[in-house]
Amino acid sequence: MLKCCMGQPSIQEMSSDLALKIEEIGAPVGIAIFCLSLLLFLQGHRRLPLVSFVIGAAIGYYLSPQITPLAAELGLSLSATQVTGIVCFAIGAILASLVKMSTRMLTSAFIFVTFSTGIQTLNNYGFDVERSNLWSGIAALAALFFTMGINKILPMIVSAIFAAYGFLTAALLITGNPLSTFEPVEFKTFALMLPIFVFSIFLQRIDVNKLEEKELAKEDPDPEYVEAQQHFIPL
Repeated sequence: MLKCCMGQPSIQEMSSDLALKIEEIGAPVGIAIFCLSLLLFLQGHRRLPLVSFVIGAAIGYYLSPQITPLAAELGLSLSATQVTGIVCFAIGAILASLVKMSTRMLTSAFIFVTFSTGIQTLNNYGFDVERSNLWSGIAALAALFFTMGINKILPMIVSAIFAAYGFLTAALLITGNPLSTFEPVEFKTFALMLPIFVFSIFLQRIDVNKLEEKELAKEDPDPEYVEAQQHFIPL
């Protein structure tokens, strides 16, 4: 069993192989990444779980040939197609859940750091927030509204980042350039991603406003529309 595990490639090796495989396929993968990035670019705040699931399923499809022999060794009477389907669904669901959990964790961490810094700053100026019922209540109320605001905007931020980097990756694949041309940590990558990121946030805010308007229209329909509908109600 140990020998079998030692023969399996590491995560780093599989990641490198996946990148090389993507570069070999080239334009078709680039077009797919472009379409997913466009979805995140326009409606990422509500499409992020779906896109995460699709990406996870694609990764599962790539990994399934390495996992199929393990299923046979465990005595599972499953065909290669069944193993592929299970792996695709499982990794897709896991990735979608991880993205959702990571967004919530980022929200919690951001709020904790922000309010810890704020309380420490107020303490330095003589405001004892922790011992004052008034200041503690104000801080709790502020944290509540701050959390609601961050929960709305953070999915947009995450989606905009993924969309911006996805567009760059798609452009490299479609033009036949290596993926190492734009490393995530390089300044040129940041400079190219920034305008895409800002524009994505702007468009996603428009989409959010449209959805809110539709919800309000459902709750409070136009009186003229209601009156017109009543004329068609059978007696």
